[in-house]
Amino acid sequence: MNGVKQIFAASITVTLLFFSTAAFAQMQQLRNTTPLQRAKLETFFMKKRLSLTPRQTSQVMRINLKYAKRMDPILKGTYGKPGALREAASLRQAKDRELTRVLSPGQYQGYLASKEQVRQKMVEKMMHKRAHSG
Repeated sequence: MNGVKQIFAASITVTLLFFSTAAFAQMQQLRNTTPLQRAKLETFFMKKRLSLTPRQTSQVMRINLKYAKRMDPILKGTYGKPGALREAASLRQAKDRELTRVLSPGQYQGYLASKEQVRQKMVEKMMHKRAHSG
């Protein structure tokens, strides 16, 4: 399950646009996954953490898959190209808007909190690597 959590964390990282050297290794891992695999993992964790109903789970899966497919070119090679980060940010914002129509306000706040936790962990990991790579 640790590998699944790593892929999920990396998937959220892509959603958050945290393209740093610390995230680069996880980005490499994600290149070997399909949009469907990433969407299923993200939906699984959202279902667990946000207590989604079956209807919400289906809707969230559709949204996650839609944006995993749209993010795939960025993830698999164009993220270093000009405009890729803007495109990824735009996709993240559009996805978040769609999720607000499916999730309750409390669930959406939980979703935002989960994203922030992952971002914080990635920052800590990056700082730790920098401190020990001297």
